[in-house]
Amino acid sequence: MARWSFGSLRTRTIIIQVAIFAGVILWLTLALPKIQKERAAAELARGEQKIESFVQSAVVAAGGEEIAVSTVEGARRVRPQRLRITPAVGDVQQALGAPDRSMTDFRGGQHLTWLGTRHQLEASFAKGRLYAVTLTDLQTGHGITVYESSAQFRPF
Repeated sequence: MARWSFGSLRTRTIIIQVAIFAGVILWLTLALPKIQKERAAAELARGEQKIESFVQSAVVAAGGEEIAVSTVEGARRVRPQRLRITPAVGDVQQALGAPDRSMTDFRGGQHLTWLGTRHQLEASFAKGRLYAVTLTDLQTGHGITVYESSAQFRPF
């Protein structure tokens, strides 16, 4: 039968506490940053999905003849587009979440920007209503600017 002395119990308790403390420090320095990166990547992916669904719901191809657009792969022809809806600032923020960047121009127009993994969406508002959407491909720098009228459609 083993006899426990007070000194060995205290030593064991201290060793256990130090081991727990070292485990917590190790988890905070190694595992927590990895978890935060994974969460940030998942949030960006959700943002990309929100951007794509918003553009699909807000932009519609307009009638008229196709125009030439230069891309990385070469020139292609696209049909001009226009905005199907012109929601208020609050409605767009509800659909896309909080913007990553915000700017107000000298006329009082708001320009809100959302970033995804592959695209950047800039929504421009005049008097609280959406009047232009600029969708930019982050890899190529090319994109489109869509206005209320398809006559103002601009690929770049």
